[in-house]
Amino acid sequence: MTFKEQDQITKKSLDEQLIELINFDGEDLMTKILRSGIQQLMELERDEYIGVDCYERGEDRKGYRNGYKPRTLYTRVGSLVLRVPQTRDGQFYPSILERYQRSEKALVLALAEAYLQGVSTRKMKQITEVLMGKQFSHTSISRFTTNLDAELDAWRDRSLEGEFPYVIIDARYESCRVDHKIIDIAVQIAIGIDSEGHRHVLGIDKSWSETGDSWDRFIGGLKQRGLKGVLLFTSDAHPGIHPAIKKHFPGSVWQRCQYHFRVNATDLAPKSRRDDVNQRLSEAWACESYEDAKAVMDQFAEDYQDIHPELADFISEHAWKTLGVYHVAPLSHHKRIRTTNMVERINQELLRRSKVIRIFPNPKSCLRLFSALLKEWHEDWVSGRRYLNMDRLKEWEDERRAHPQDRGPGGELPPMKENELTVA
Repeated sequence: MTFKEQDQITKKSLDEQLIELINFDGEDLMTKILRSGIQQLMELERDEYIGVDCYERGEDRKGYRNGYKPRTLYTRVGSLVLRVPQTRDGQFYPSILERYQRSEKALVLALAEAYLQGVSTRKMKQITEVLMGKQFSHTSISRFTTNLDAELDAWRDRSLEGEFPYVIIDARYESCRVDHKIIDIAVQIAIGIDSEGHRHVLGIDKSWSETGDSWDRFIGGLKQRGLKGVLLFTSDAHPGIHPAIKKHFPGSVWQRCQYHFRVNATDLAPKSRRDDVNQRLSEAWACESYEDAKAVMDQFAEDYQDIHPELADFISEHAWKTLGVYHVAPLSHHKRIRTTNMVERINQELLRRSKVIRIFPNPKSCLRLFSALLKEWHEDWVSGRRYLNMDRLKEWEDERRAHPQDRGPGGELPPMKENELTVA
């Protein structure tokens, strides 16, 4: 059937489709009824989203139709080949398919849990038949896994094109079975914001722990795949991250996550002083210039030198690491790039999925699930709304160039020195 013929079927009136179903004498009548019903519901929902019918004009129009995308659903009455309506803004998705997506995810988790519980292959077939009307043999499951791994491997190893001024790095731990033992592995994730302001999942990988070598391989791998134009890296204070950044991206600024720094600072303060510590840190990070923020931190360290010297030393030795955003980004960007909260929110979603499984059968299965989820988010991000207005960065850089007295002799920004904060 040609695409034009499919379009004609989709555009048939409800009455015409009902007449065809009444006169149909084949064996898959229920399949045709369900497919026709779901297709009609999707069409009606898109009409409601746009605000007007096909070929109509009106003030209530909210968007434009943009063809269809094929989608196959497995149901208890058989496989349904659907044509999912799309809109030009890319924001529409039929709610009925969202419900089916949840069922598909539930199936995957049920299969994973069944595997961990030692359920036989025969019973796993029964579970899939009840949930989706289709049996999956061990051979077919292996084939699906192989095809999915090939797709995800290609996505993880893809070349990175364009420039990414801001990159945020973090890791989380998951329990996996390895050689009949249960161990925790580190899942490393890098999120980048490109020069147009869209978020990208730049990389994901697994390692046995957050060692210096593992971060060197991960960050070095990003560079080999084409990561460039990075002005700022944001991460926690794991000792392996900063050296790897200095090695592979020597011209980039490293920003220590302000949230993690706040947690570390309050841990060094007695309960009676924690409100004051939080207030002083917030005051420093809300300053409009690096010099003002540095002055607040200097005063903070000086005030606590006699009463809590350990906290004062921590502020004077490490607070400079939380001020890197002032050297490379406009104030309007600070809130979204000065912490690893962007990755933390992703980690929360990954945890929500992984806690049902609890213990992955092997590290590869963990990487497979997380890669599939991150790939979906990545595709939504790059085709959705911009995360940051990067025109602000260009304006800020132009303003800096217009004031060369604030720069080095060659026109470059003065480098940020380690341990710049001092105690009087």
